[in-house]
Parts: sequence; C-alpha cells; structure tokens
Amino acid sequence: MDNYFDRFPDSYVESSRRMIQTPSAFARSAFFYVQETGYLKLKESHVARRKNLESYLVVLVLSGSGVLMYDQKTYKLQKGSCFFIDCMVPYYHQSSASDPWELIWVHFNGATSGEYYRYFAANSLPAFTPASFPELQEKLEGLIDVNKDSDFQAEIASSRLIVDILSILLQDITGSREEKHPDRLKMAEVRKYLDEHYTEKFSLDDLSERFFISKYHLSREFHQYYNVTLNQYVISRRLTRAKKLLRFSGGTLEEIARSCGFYDASYLNRQFRKSEGVSASEFRRKWMN
Repeated sequence: MDNYFDRFPDSYVESSRRMIQTPSAFARSAFFYVQETGYLKLKESHVARRKNLESYLVVLVLSGSGVLMYDQKTYKLQKGSCFFIDCMVPYYHQSSASDPWELIWVHFNGATSGEYYRYFAANSLPAFTPASFPELQEKLEGLIDVNKDSDFQAEIASSRLIVDILSILLQDITGSREEKHPDRLKMAEVRKYLDEHYTEKFSLDDLSERFFISKYHLSREFHQYYNVTLNQYVISRRLTRAKKLLRFSGGTLEEIARSCGFYDASYLNRQFRKSEGVSASEFRRKWMN
C-alpha cells in the first residue's frame, strides 16, 4: 500500500507509514473500525488542522515535541505524551521546529466510540502522559501491521485492538485519578466496610459518624472516586449476592431478600426489574439448569 501524507515535501519526512481503510458494512454496524492508522517521523515542523470530521483520534508522541490546540485550549506535548480527541471539534497539532516529533496514531469510529470518548472526556484532559505508554504503543503498532491487508480478518483484529487501546486509556486515567485523590485512603476504607456489611441496615448518617466525615462530603467523594453513588454500590453488591442465591440455593424469595439486605421480596423484585428488566422469580427461572 502506498503511504500518503498531507502535502509533505520529501524533505519533511524521515520515515512514515500510513494505512487507510474503508470498513465493510458489517464492520460499520458492529465493530470499532480503523479509518486510518500510521506512523510518522518528521525532519521539520508541520501543522495538521481539521474540524467536523466524524472520527476519534488517539496519538502517541514517540519522540520530539509539539502542541495540540483543541477546544480553544493549548496543550504541550513531548515524548511520552498521548492525546485522545473527538475530531468533530476543531483542532490542530503542530510539531516543534527545533525538536520535530515522531508519532503513531489511529483514526477510528464505530461501535460505542462515542460512549468511550464521553467517559474519557469527563475524567481527563485530552492530552496526558499515560503510565501504560509502552502497552499503548504496542497495540498501535499492531494496528498498523494488521491493516496492511483489507479483509474481514483485519477488521476483526482491528476492532479487538481498538477495544484494548480504549480499555488501557480508561484504566490509566481512572487509576491516575484515584491515586491522586485527596481522600483515597478514606474512600478505600469506606468501600471495604461496605463490602463487609452491605447486607446490613445502615444509613448515610451512620457511615458519616463511623468515618468522621460529613455525609455530604462522603457522598460526593465516593461518587467522584468510584464513579458510582454509595447507594448504587450497595444495591449492586446486594443484587450480585441475590443472583447467586437465586441460582444456587433453594431459598424462598423472602429468605433471599432478607439475607441480602433487601428485607422483603417486593423490594427485591423492584430492584431486579430496575437492574435486569425482569423480576427475581423470572431471573431464577431463566438461569436455572
């Protein structure tokens, strides 16, 4: 496959690879798919500008430096930097004139790309320094390799690699956010307590008193740290226990409800319908051998 770049004179480029793909109808409907993926090492500064492009872009800076302008803000980039952006938003990135950069990237779309991006954007700046940079580089290099071909096997492999890249990015930003959280140890204590006592009856006031923290602060910080409310966390733990008992015990709904902290079968059923779309009895019937 020929490699094409944005009107670059040969003198600008030291090394390059670019793979452009047209996804099949099935890939568009079911997969994450590559629009283009590539590698570029420059000898001189260059600016790339785009807007209103239905694409998501992940870029790693392998060496050199430059800047990203995105959503009217400027971010400095250097070796080890990464950015993840929605290309519908106007942006440009420019390599340093004195320290031209080396990049590896993928433009992609499809599946739940938008949902991944919205979660990322709610928890991170577009440009950051991932701890998992080597792993991301390995996955992006794999994308370039599999897209030497244009066939269904390449689409399957590409979708899997894009999922890996997105998962690494989200793990990296959430792990970094948690590590820097000022109440990290306190929130870990709270979660440990909930894991051990979720079947018991307690209130937000009880937790506030036990952990010497205002209930408003506790509620806000737990949600910010774990991306789930205290109540949602407890209900989820109770539902998981109820599912195990419904499948693998002969207990009645009332017995199971009480042992999980729901206190009666009616409340157990309401929570099941809200979470699973079926009653606890229907769940048991569907999952029984």
